[in-house]
Formats: sequence, C-alpha cells, structure tokens
Amino acid sequence: MKEFAQKVIDFEVPEGKVGIIYMGQAGFILKDGKGRLIAYDLYLSNCCEREFGFKRITAMLLDPEDIAFDAIFCSHAHFDHLDPDSIEGMLANGKSRVYTPQDGMELLEQMGIKGGIKIAKNQSIDLFGGEVKASFVFCDHGAEAPYAVGTVFEIEGKRIYFAGDTCYRPEKLVNPKTVGCDFVSFPINGAYGNLNEEEGAMLAEKLGADLSVPSHFWTFAEHGGDPAKFMEAAKKRDVNFMLMMQGEMITI
Repeated sequence: MKEFAQKVIDFEVPEGKVGIIYMGQAGFILKDGKGRLIAYDLYLSNCCEREFGFKRITAMLLDPEDIAFDAIFCSHAHFDHLDPDSIEGMLANGKSRVYTPQDGMELLEQMGIKGGIKIAKNQSIDLFGGEVKASFVFCDHGAEAPYAVGTVFEIEGKRIYFAGDTCYRPEKLVNPKTVGCDFVSFPINGAYGNLNEEEGAMLAEKLGADLSVPSHFWTFAEHGGDPAKFMEAAKKRDVNFMLMMQGEMITI
C-alpha cells in the first residue's frame, strides 16, 4: 500500500491543472499544482463487513497512515464515507483536518476524536489562504442521512462537483453552482437512496459537465450498480463520460 501512496505523492500535476484519483466506492483524491492533497469520502477498511455484512470485493489501496492529507472531507456519516476504522489513522499525522456535517461530527465525538470542522448545505469555506474553495450543496440521501452534502471544489480555476449520495432530484441538484463544471461524479448503484444508472446519465446530461464519472459501484455486491448500463444511457444522451479504474489518475 505504501507503493501506491508513493505513486500519489509522485503524481505530477502542472500549475493550473487538477489531478483526480479514483479510489473506489465514492472516494477520490484531488491534487493541485502545488502538490496539496484533498481526500474525499475515502473508504480504506473492511468495517462495513464487520458492521453490516457487506464484504469488500475491491482492493484496499492505502493504509490510513500512508498519506498526510492537507484536508479530509466526509460527505456524511455512513461508514463507506466516514470510515471509523480509518479516520483516526488519517488524522494521526497532526496535519490533516477533517470536514464533515453534523452526523459526521457526532460520530467523531463518539470516537473521542476532536478538531473536526462542521460543514453544512449552503455553506462555503476557503482553504489554503483562499486558493481552494469548497461549497456544500444539496443532496437527498433520505431520512437516515439528513445532513449529507454534495460538494463543489474550485481549484486552479476548475470546478469539480461530487454529487454525494443522492436520489434523483434534478430540480435541486441542477443549479448555478453545479451546472457546467469541469468534472462531476455521482453514484449509480440504485440502492440505499442513490441514483441508478439511467438516473445518473439523466443527471449528467442536465449538469453538462466537461467530464462525467460514475461512482459508488462494485465495492459491495449488495450495493449494486452496473457501469455498462450507465454507458449505454450516457451515450444516448451524448454525455461526455469516463469510467475510471480504481487507482486511476487523470489530470484536468
């Protein structure tokens, strides 16, 4: 796992560009031209098998302590987004800070972890002296996750939108902050209150991003999600999309 961590560290991103690394499930790593690393919804453990019987069927690429992230974002408190077996290790370096909504803050408190920063819908924060902006936008992950957020990052002049775990609510998901981004990712597993493959393609068409990348599939058999179905639906709508392999690194 340290070998993959070194690949992330060595990944060269030119000034004015953003590196995007897909980590599986809903997890991504962003890297800017100054080498700063942002973790988003990383699931690094097998805790969902222990807690819920959901066996992980994809590789674990990192140990929690492998990279000292400049910022860690967890969109809500479900364990495949805020991983309780990993977050303490991710914060052990003393450098990283975690940003999460109310339910995530409550989970951190239960674990005895202090220093989390609360985020909420319709809020924006500046990072790194204003060089990066994160805006937290609407998503609908049902009554069991009322605090869940989508996130739009503005980095190096690019807008990167993670829709978060959400059902199909285009009247709220599609708005001036989320339309026309350089990159968007959204779930397609069609279970536990999330978009299915067809809905993902429909949302991608409405958002009109330069590049649309489906996520939240194949980590657990029970969660569902078929990227081939998404491909068919996206092609019919002329959506510019890409299927990212776990661990794949791209630059936009």
